[in-house]
Amino acid sequence: MIKNLLKILILMFLLYACNKWNSKDLKTDNELVNDSLFIPSDSSQFYFPLEAFRDTSIYVGHDTFVNTWYSKHLFAMGEPIIFLDTSQKEIYRFTWLRTFHNPITIRIEKEGIKYMVFWKLCNGAGGYEPGKLMINKQKEIDKTIWDEFQNHINQIDFWHLLTNDNDFGEDGSQWILEGKNINHYHVVDRWTPNVESYYYQCCDFLIRLTDIESKDKY
Repeated sequence: MIKNLLKILILMFLLYACNKWNSKDLKTDNELVNDSLFIPSDSSQFYFPLEAFRDTSIYVGHDTFVNTWYSKHLFAMGEPIIFLDTSQKEIYRFTWLRTFHNPITIRIEKEGIKYMVFWKLCNGAGGYEPGKLMINKQKEIDKTIWDEFQNHINQIDFWHLLTNDNDFGEDGSQWILEGKNINHYHVVDRWTPNVESYYYQCCDFLIRLTDIESKDKY
């Protein structure tokens, strides 16, 4: 009887030790990211795969620098990490980081026959700290609007654009557009695009779907 009890106690201790070691010492992506929403619980988690920014990096460390910068703004806005999303959704997200104005992100999603737009704004500045989340809204849209946006995506040949075009400046804004479907993820990053460019018009289409006042559109 005593021997059996001792065996049970030893087994319970081993199970406890294994569980404690697994939860404390192993840090996996599943622990950092909410399985259902893909929202990280760790602010150091990158929102973009590092290799995405290596196609035209102009100096060592550029990929890590921009990933850290952009990620802290998206984390402050409570955004999901799109490239980790394995759902059937088709998602596009425009992140608008103006040097001296509030950081903004707009996400448009298609899930089956349901179409949604989400938009968020923090009270910081895109070139500095994000600040606190001040606007967090969403609305359902119809297929006509989704199709119109898809026309813009096709017009810029989104899936084949280089992530960067080596056009940089001291002040201005970053217009970051991500896309994810069942088979692919892609991100395009442009600095202060020309108002007449198709890329500008594609992102501006998303801005105009929201109620965000954007007098300083650069």
